[in-house]
Amino acid sequence: MSEPWSETSAAPQFPTGPAATPKSLLEQMQELLASVTADLAELQSSGVRGAGTAAYPTGTDTSEAPAVAPGTR
Repeated sequence: MSEPWSETSAAPQFPTGPAATPKSLLEQMQELLASVTADLAELQSSGVRGAGTAAYPTGTDTSEAPAVAPGTR
């Protein structure tokens, strides 16, 4: 029985050959940041957020709640 976490699926996918060198952590992080930035730009351009209003669950507005000292309940 093959498990989803078997060694074949968990093995790192590094290119092979004499010129293959693993990417540095900085390079990996830069690629990840570029990918996340592109995804965020795509989401913002597709209008996912609505007309500038945040969609908060109803009944969560505490702006009219009485002030309570920190650390008290």
